[in-house]
Amino acid sequence: MPARLQIDCVSKDPGLNPYERIRRVGGPNLPDVMPPDASKIGAELRRRGFAIKDQRCWSLLLADAVQGVLDGRWQFFILEGMYDDVVNVEVATAPSGRLYLKTEMDTDTPDQLLYLPECR
Repeated sequence: MPARLQIDCVSKDPGLNPYERIRRVGGPNLPDVMPPDASKIGAELRRRGFAIKDQRCWSLLLADAVQGVLDGRWQFFILEGMYDDVVNVEVATAPSGRLYLKTEMDTDTPDQLLYLPECR
């Protein structure tokens, strides 16, 4: 069963079209769920049994996040609106053929993800 993780920030490139603006996605660690580790060194040390302090937040390159969804490792969601409604994030294909993430609310471009704050 894939880990279900909240996306609460994105890293954006302001000069590109909407399908290519998001460079990274990130979010908080959830209880009982190890964050996806973008660091291969950290993952290897953890595999060897070294105690690695968990980061307060996780962050992934967009390509790694898309691949994780396609591989069934992760399911992402965002919280939307005044009542923190859960909105699922899915993989979509841009007209250029490039894979990207968008919410189920978005018709085409990843507008809801682009409204999220910049990751720090």
